[in-house]
Amino acid sequence: PFHNPSTPEEAVQNQLHYYQTYQLNRAYQCCSPSNREATGGIDEFERLLKEPPYDLIVGHQRADVLLEVVPGDNIILSLNENGEESESGMLDDHGNVVCCLVCIRPNGKARKKYPVWFWWEMSKMGQIMELEEEEDTMTRNEWMVDSIMPDFEDLDFETESLSIEDFGEEEDGDDGDDLTIYWDFDE
Repeated sequence: PFHNPSTPEEAVQNQLHYYQTYQLNRAYQCCSPSNREATGGIDEFERLLKEPPYDLIVGHQRADVLLEVVPGDNIILSLNENGEESESGMLDDHGNVVCCLVCIRPNGKARKKYPVWFWWEMSKMGQIMELEEEEDTMTRNEWMVDSIMPDFEDLDFETESLSIEDFGEEEDGDDGDDLTIYWDFDE
């Protein structure tokens, strides 16, 4: 793993390493405070990783970060003295929120033998730290995992309330700008 990950991909690679080597406590430490709060602690985190589709991540054979996407209108989040997130305001296009598409190849004992894809949503967290030798402080920015979501195309659906519509296909062939919209009609 990277000792001081400076990019979203390095932070994702660190967490993937911890998942692969069953170091779930360290994988949990890569999660942002809001992710930890939503998860409900390390015991609940470990329980969630035993359930589909997340069970395919732990002990995986191989994982590759395939793509980084930087959404617009980025907001920087900072950790206050209580370790809680707070918004510092709108940022320019420095990319403080990033989504990474990861291809996971489960190990041979997994319930699925073929690759699956997940999105890692990352944010750059600024943490203010006091320096011991001086009366000064410094800000350390690090990428943290806000959520991991299975790629929509790879999910096994057990619902009849989902409609899938494809747009953008030319009659004479594929123009490469296809759009798939998923409509959920559950009431």
